[in-house]
Amino acid sequence: MPVYTRREIVLLLIVVVIGAAGVATDRWRREHPDVAARLETLDRAAPSPPSPAPAQALGARVPRPTTAPATPPSRAVHVPRRADIVTPVDLNLASREDLQSLPGVGPALAARIVDARARDGPFASVEDLRRVRGVGRATLERLRPLLAVNTP
Repeated sequence: MPVYTRREIVLLLIVVVIGAAGVATDRWRREHPDVAARLETLDRAAPSPPSPAPAQALGARVPRPTTAPATPPSRAVHVPRRADIVTPVDLNLASREDLQSLPGVGPALAARIVDARARDGPFASVEDLRRVRGVGRATLERLRPLLAVNTP
């Protein structure tokens, strides 16, 4: 029977705790995909406005630019309103770009929908969209009026 030193036991316990934390995190993410998706996008918020220049902070008069500042490259994607979408998007025929035109569907979620369709076969109903990671009840209910499934 092997005899472990105190250091080996501590190291083994650390490995077991890290593994258990990973399994617990994965299980929580699968049970709460909406919250997990929201948490993943928290750090992708628009950058805060720059702090004032030192001269402005001290109250010195700084001339304003006479031309409009160039618009910075925006990371925000145009999210069309429900009125912008005329016909429902067919889940079995839509490209990534078509799916990204839906409100709240970004490039990552559109890619996961297309990948799930390629991997698991066509969607039989709009409800089947729940099999895609990141699509929970709230997301599905928001998208349901904008989606259709035409089975061949």
